[in-house]
Amino acid sequence: MTYEQTLLAIARQNPDLIVMTAENRAAIRNVPKELEGRFIDVGIAEQTMIGAAAGLALRGRRVVAHALSTFLVLRAFEFVRTDIGIAELPLTLVGAVPGFLSEANGPTHQAIEDVAVLRAVPGMQIVCPADEVELVSALPVVIASREPTYLRFCATPAVVNHALPFALGKAEQLSEGHDVTLLTYGFMLREAVRARELLEEAGVRVRLLNMRSLVPVDTRAIVRAAKETELLVVLEDHLITGGLYSIVAETLLAEQLTARVLPIALSRWFRPALLADVLAHEGFDGESIAKRISNELGRPRFRDPLPNRPESHLPNIAQSNELHQRAKGLIPACTQTLAKGPGQYVRGVAPKYLQRGRGARVWDVDGNEYIDLQMAIGPLSLGYCNPAVDDAIRAQLEDGITFSLMHPLEVEVAELVRECVPGAEMVRFSKTGCDVTSAAVRLARAFTGKNKVLSCGYHGWHDWYIAVTDRRRGIPEDVAALTYTFEYNDLGSVERAIDDDTACVILEPVVFEMPKPGFLEELRALCTRRGVLLVFDEMWTGFRLALGGAQEHFGVQADLACFSKAIANGMPLSVLTGRRDVMSLLERDVFFFTTFGGEALSLAAAKATLGEMRARNVLAHLASQGRKLRDGYNAIARELGLGYTRAVGPDPRSMVLFDGERALLMKSFVQQELVRHGILWGGFHNVTYAHQDYEIERVLTGYRMALKALEQAVQDGRLREAILGEPIEPMFRRTSNFDTRPAPRPRTHPPAGAGGAENGAQLR
Repeated sequence: MTYEQTLLAIARQNPDLIVMTAENRAAIRNVPKELEGRFIDVGIAEQTMIGAAAGLALRGRRVVAHALSTFLVLRAFEFVRTDIGIAELPLTLVGAVPGFLSEANGPTHQAIEDVAVLRAVPGMQIVCPADEVELVSALPVVIASREPTYLRFCATPAVVNHALPFALGKAEQLSEGHDVTLLTYGFMLREAVRARELLEEAGVRVRLLNMRSLVPVDTRAIVRAAKETELLVVLEDHLITGGLYSIVAETLLAEQLTARVLPIALSRWFRPALLADVLAHEGFDGESIAKRISNELGRPRFRDPLPNRPESHLPNIAQSNELHQRAKGLIPACTQTLAKGPGQYVRGVAPKYLQRGRGARVWDVDGNEYIDLQMAIGPLSLGYCNPAVDDAIRAQLEDGITFSLMHPLEVEVAELVRECVPGAEMVRFSKTGCDVTSAAVRLARAFTGKNKVLSCGYHGWHDWYIAVTDRRRGIPEDVAALTYTFEYNDLGSVERAIDDDTACVILEPVVFEMPKPGFLEELRALCTRRGVLLVFDEMWTGFRLALGGAQEHFGVQADLACFSKAIANGMPLSVLTGRRDVMSLLERDVFFFTTFGGEALSLAAAKATLGEMRARNVLAHLASQGRKLRDGYNAIARELGLGYTRAVGPDPRSMVLFDGERALLMKSFVQQELVRHGILWGGFHNVTYAHQDYEIERVLTGYRMALKALEQAVQDGRLREAILGEPIEPMFRRTSNFDTRPAPRPRTHPPAGAGGAENGAQLR
């Protein structure tokens, strides 16, 4: 039987049943003729229909009301909540074309939050048949119920044999398996069946649950699945919030259970198209679902830290090593970023290549999972694959990446930066941090008519700065002679270096040593007195210490400020801001234009990132979680009596230090032990919004075991022997002792390939 035939059969048996519609007759075309006066079409007036239906129900009539889901749920919500829910009237509300079934209709017709909305209505039952067979089976049960019910209409052909009669609050288990439980409802059962077939062909055992009703829900089926299968997958054509995924999470919380859950749900409106195209485009067809589940299963569970793990519990890194061999001789130093390179990890122990990331976790090319404390060396402020940022990137990708004229996002993001950053009277975008620091130096020279630069910190690879390091070959001596350094927190070192030819003082406002009281303020005053521009390099402090960076946090305003890293959550974008009279030189006198400065994906990511930071109080979270890591590490070190190690630095980003000649060996050993316990660490706590309490607790547990093992290795005098690979190499980057001058350059150079300068003694 069809839905219409079933409805008419029930109406013949029950003379009090009345069928209503708000001009939605697609499934009930023959009902008006047979029911005559018991059929009412109110036109496009859903609120009127609900009010009238409530009045009829109060007079003992049993009403089945039909409308498009989105209009029934959203447009008439107040009437549904008040007239039906609070009044506890036994109406049946039939919502047509929910979820993906609206296919070619736009957002006004897309009911992808209907379950979430109606879960807020007192006493409202929510029934979601998967096909016409189940719809026909559910209808008599729903009409017989004395509770108000929302019936999420789906009359597609059945793809399974429904052996179990429909019952409210009872899920239908369609297959047995202990690898994955796939929970779904409504139309998506069709795609879930296809995904199960593909997974089982690959040897994955899948338990398929057709939930059928979401209120009441079969909590026993959810709990059993959580206890008996490795992965729960929630599949729904509904927003991720408020639907089945939320119901599963609430059930697990109520039962105090922990389970691995993969939600496959919507995070935004879908692009209207034919149904098959919608499913393929959104990644909800059976093939895409199976691939996502397969990828998730390929990521092993996070390993519980266990004391005294043997060497065999170090991760298998065979594919990392193979890729490294292929890179040798092809990619200089095998890496694009020195801090990510193999020299910064214990070779033979730590992974070298990462494949994917999500939240605060990463997976290497061999499938090993880690909590990440490096977070791409700073660009990630919200975490890997943040939904809001990724959605913004995908949406912009639909329109294009870079264009022949300027893009509106250039204006929109510049306005956001101006709102956030003190003194940002004008804004210029580029791609890398050293782009904008070098532009700032050029601007300072143009504005002041002077040449020399005083620097403190790390500012990138360009000639004007890198000449003060040991990696300065290829830089003319005359260029190197124009840059000097000074010691952080030592105003006297600035006063000694500054002269009448100094164009600017550029520094990281804070690295890991906090500024002494008055240092930044006095530096600002000194620069003003001497006619020197003050430039803040805020790659690490911008959008971390405060939304307005160090200028906001410390209350000191620079003439120019440079940003990158955190602003776009991993997309390449840098920002130069500052005084209008200085920045306006970029109009004609100073050339700083780039092809990719207005690239739209990165700007879309920045807009979304700044929006998330504002909406979710992200910076307070970074500070709180960073304090827990820094202070927790120090508490463990004190408890173990390890006076040679400590964590220092501001709340959102701190660094672990080791004292003495064996500092690199101690760092290498701790890194090795953290890798053993599933933690990727390079000596820093680069905290993001994705680092929740669970990750912090796991890291501190790993620290406790690593430091205990370090204590034993040091006491036994076998520290080097306890490192099971090649130790970490030193880097040139300094964290202190900046008060230096450019070293004299030899007149002759060793031949190419003869090696280079030794790395500095201080670690990055």
